[in-house]
Amino acid sequence: MTLPPASSVPPLDLSNEDLYPIREVSRLTGVNSVTLRAWERRYGLLVPHRTPSGHRLYSMADIERVRSVMSWIDRGVAVSKVASIIDRQVKSAAVSEAVSEVDFAAANIAAADLQSWQARLIEAVNAFDLRSLDLIYGQVQGDYPMSVMFDDVLLPVWRRFLDSDEGSGLSGQWAFLDAYLRGRLFQRLSYRRPGYSCVMLAGLPGPQKELEMLVAAAFIAAAEVDVVYLPAVPSISELTDMAQRCGCDALALYGGRTIEDDLLKNLRRMEQALECPVAVVGALCEVQPAELLRAGMVLVGEPAEGLSAKMRLLLAGRLEE
Repeated sequence: MTLPPASSVPPLDLSNEDLYPIREVSRLTGVNSVTLRAWERRYGLLVPHRTPSGHRLYSMADIERVRSVMSWIDRGVAVSKVASIIDRQVKSAAVSEAVSEVDFAAANIAAADLQSWQARLIEAVNAFDLRSLDLIYGQVQGDYPMSVMFDDVLLPVWRRFLDSDEGSGLSGQWAFLDAYLRGRLFQRLSYRRPGYSCVMLAGLPGPQKELEMLVAAAFIAAAEVDVVYLPAVPSISELTDMAQRCGCDALALYGGRTIEDDLLKNLRRMEQALECPVAVVGALCEVQPAELLRAGMVLVGEPAEGLSAKMRLLLAGRLEE
């Protein structure tokens, strides 16, 4: 079998100065031109550049925004509500970036160094080189905080291979990296420490990438807790019984898309039956925040949003202060 070259993966540096006509954006994203124009006119989701003759031109940032819109729609969010979710994420990212710049300066972390690690990781995966992959993982783990390790090195490359897989069939590389990272995270979660609090993390119904859930589990574990990991929720009654038998200090539910009213009602009953708090982790916190709050859930968001710190506050009973 001939291995695909590293160039099979989209390059690390995509210039925001490059502008694309609407037909090219449609080809790259799978969203037709009529829909793109409707998103612009009706919902203000896009603000393309205009040529002197009035033709629309889109930046790479616009294209990534289209993909983000599609992702939220796939999760069950109405297109009319997507703009507010994305804009909140942009504001949150801007705050995080400002904090990160201070942290990076203190830790002497340069963006070029992170891109270099990404390039080395891509090279190892394209070569299916397990030894190099293991060395890279160990070095990044030792040199950087966990948030930088996942958010700025491992997950961007994992998503890049995933996008390439969906577009050109590079299933081998993505599967290789995905299996490796899941294995390392399972290993991280396998340790049990006497005296530590326990959090049960269970995946709600619906399609989701297990690696993203395992990353959330790792951030929860970083709050100095043991994690009981369930990739999928059994029946709500079984889950209630399991949480009671486990004696966990908190139950966390991971979800990324809209859930039905019947499930929300069952979650409310479960929350009332359990003595420990019930929290929701993942994109679902943005998809149905009002409904989840009415069901008695505590919303802690995604790993990039300070999940470890929020989990500490939740276990101390001070999250909503």
